[in-house]
Amino acid sequence: MAKTQLQILPLIILIGAKLVQLRLAKLNLSPINFATPDLPDLVLDERLANDNVQVEKIGEGGELPYPECLVISSDEQYMFASLGDGRVARISNPKAKNLEELKINYLGRTGEDDENCGKGGPADMWPDGTNMESKCGRPLGLWLVTSSEGKDGDTLLVADAYKGLIMFNNIYGDDAIMATLATRADSDPPEHNFSLLNAVVSSSNGDIYLTETSTKHQRRRIFHAALEGHATGRLLRYRDETGKVEVVANNILMANGIAISHDKKSLLIVSGIRVMRFSIETQKLDTNPFIAVIPGTGDNIKTMDTTPDGKKVKCYWVALGSPYKKPFSLLKFLADKVWVRSFILAIVPYGTLIQLIPKWSAVAVYDEQGNLMETLRDDGKMLGENGNKLGVGVPWLSELEPVGDYVYLASWFNPFLARINRDSIVPNKRSMKW
Repeated sequence: MAKTQLQILPLIILIGAKLVQLRLAKLNLSPINFATPDLPDLVLDERLANDNVQVEKIGEGGELPYPECLVISSDEQYMFASLGDGRVARISNPKAKNLEELKINYLGRTGEDDENCGKGGPADMWPDGTNMESKCGRPLGLWLVTSSEGKDGDTLLVADAYKGLIMFNNIYGDDAIMATLATRADSDPPEHNFSLLNAVVSSSNGDIYLTETSTKHQRRRIFHAALEGHATGRLLRYRDETGKVEVVANNILMANGIAISHDKKSLLIVSGIRVMRFSIETQKLDTNPFIAVIPGTGDNIKTMDTTPDGKKVKCYWVALGSPYKKPFSLLKFLADKVWVRSFILAIVPYGTLIQLIPKWSAVAVYDEQGNLMETLRDDGKMLGENGNKLGVGVPWLSELEPVGDYVYLASWFNPFLARINRDSIVPNKRSMKW
């Protein structure tokens, strides 16, 4: 009996491998090995979760679902948010201490209106496989272009994963005007449309730069892109005089957030667990990373003049997704194990995959040279009154925006916008070492 079982074992393995291959082919996945840097050692850090930090949640009733990006007007009277149901929200009076004083309006939806927009959760999951997100739109990156002729001339640029580069005018009025500037790069085939356009900035000469995380996978399946391992991300440039989008850098792994450096000479691009640098003058991507390794999968990056607790210093804030630090990182463990990733991608339902990925709430702060200054995190280890772990309050941060006495916390994963008081963030001058 035992001998028979041993004889059929290779056949079972062969059939299993074939089933995995068929499933991967159906999902259009072909995992490869990819290199990862050594895990950094977070020896000490500040905490976003402590007895002083009280998280206030805003728009839990469907008003602000899955906010990805936040930008503030120059007078700090308005804040804009890109939402998971395809809308772009305008929040008035964000400095208000009383949440009831906040007023939420909407500039519009980047796609079509449908009663089911945003109801598929953060990954647009439907039992029948419906792709509601590409219909409704999924605005991600935002950039406010201020007018020299006064606030009424301000425009809001939007990078929508599916609908392309969009511009809103009359953004402080009752009826904003939306215009689509581009839906593909000029070198792309005519039938091609963006599927994972991500972040946007506008340089001093008016050039608009955008990141495209993947040319293969949609936003709603972004973890397939991460686990597959192919570097299909791009940096794009739009010029108003031509109305065309040019590809200025290719083969960027998981191109995500983008920021203009303090000296205005470079673009800083989050690429997985690194931050790359692109010279605006030479239009070249530096082969050496600006930051060799960050302690989590990076999302948005912001050029700031203060640290999260309010200390005045030129720096960069990087919002972090899943942890990438000692003693263990799932991404590091799987990087060179193609068959393990193949099995996971083929067998594990996408919704379950999201739940299995470790979550925390974290931001890393770097100086002008890319040296780590401090980190703040909530890793879910804080204990409640009954001694039980409270869990992560605002998992998977994608953006932080300081306004007045508060820091607003956005996350594509959460059906609400959150904020904490800046005074509750205790500066301990803690850091990370390799």
